[in-house]
Amino acid sequence: MNKRKEKIIGTMGTAIAVVVLFAVLLICGDKALDAHEQVECYKLQANAEQYKNFLYSPTNIGGFYITSLEKQMCDYHGIVIDAPVR
Repeated sequence: MNKRKEKIIGTMGTAIAVVVLFAVLLICGDKALDAHEQVECYKLQANAEQYKNFLYSPTNIGGFYITSLEKQMCDYHGIVIDAPVR
């Protein structure tokens, strides 16, 4: 009976450790993704400034613009991109 209790306690300890490790991984992954998104928004901001004379317009179809997903991402982080959304 004592060995059985030890085995159950060992299994429970392993399960708890795996759940905690998974939770830590999710939290760290989320923070890393947020940091990566902010870097991408700052790159878009720099590109919008660098290519401000090449903005998208009906006469300049190949000009610089951002997508609606990029706008949503940057708005979420409070970073303003001065470029048209297409």
